[in-house]
Amino acid sequence: MHSLQRLHGDYYLQRFTTSALAFAPGQFVMVKPSGSLDPFLPRAYSILRVHPHPGGRAPARAGLVEILYKVIGKGTTALALLKRGDWVDLLGPLGSGFRVPPGPTTALLVAGGIGVPPVVALAERLARSSLAVQRSRFNVQRSRKGPKRRSSITDHRSSDVGRWTLDVGRPKMVAFVGGKTRHDVLCLSDFRKAGATVRVATEDGSLGHRGLVTDLLDSFLRSSVDGERSSVYACGPHPMLEAVARLAEHYRVPCQLSLEADMACGFGACMGCVIPVHSSGFTVHGKKQTMTYEPSTMNQTSYKLCCKDGPVFDAREIAW
Repeated sequence: MHSLQRLHGDYYLQRFTTSALAFAPGQFVMVKPSGSLDPFLPRAYSILRVHPHPGGRAPARAGLVEILYKVIGKGTTALALLKRGDWVDLLGPLGSGFRVPPGPTTALLVAGGIGVPPVVALAERLARSSLAVQRSRFNVQRSRKGPKRRSSITDHRSSDVGRWTLDVGRPKMVAFVGGKTRHDVLCLSDFRKAGATVRVATEDGSLGHRGLVTDLLDSFLRSSVDGERSSVYACGPHPMLEAVARLAEHYRVPCQLSLEADMACGFGACMGCVIPVHSSGFTVHGKKQTMTYEPSTMNQTSYKLCCKDGPVFDAREIAW
């Protein structure tokens, strides 16, 4: 283990030294203290972010994997008791992450309670990818103007440079963050740093809107002209995700949800994290050469694995 930081209450931010890895926002790792028999099985944690290792005695190409969790049982308690230098068993990244469509859509990021990490990871990935694209566009524009341009961003004497200065920014993101109390609202500064407009709701009214975070999403989709060009990405408690899915269906906006389930292995071997989904509208019979398609009963329920097929699903796919 590299470091452990207690945020407030029972919430912890923990970093582990591992080999450098690339991940998609929404993917997760399976973690448990090395040699532990209680708990015997690892727990799944969404990846918040991955840093390059700062150096020191770390091996070449080492990285820091960062997770955020709340202590609620044996698995999280065991992690919170680790000391710097303790070893853990870490497997990942696993699962499938969020898929961001091309085009100038507004990303509506909905996070409830400890469901914040994958949504923050998505916000930071969108910010980095947008900035890289804008820098690339600026370099093309600059090369057309010739080598005399001294500054790419700070020189405002040219109307072209001024226009590109405005464009070199972050994508439009609105983050809706909720919790039971103000102490359950996490990572607001991370969302703002990524360039998102942040709206907060707490059930007891101790911070932001008094009520549910889905109240804020409903209000935005109902009143904003950006609602028609939006995509929703959410992670949080099951009732919240169901409400988000209903809103997305009502307002006809694409929606992806990162689900939670109890996992023993993390890669589909144990078959323990089944998620009910709607079956396909067609049933396939026969060999490939003589395949026939017959309509089946729509909305039949089948099952997928949260770890292997998810944890990110299209909201329309889930059989609530």
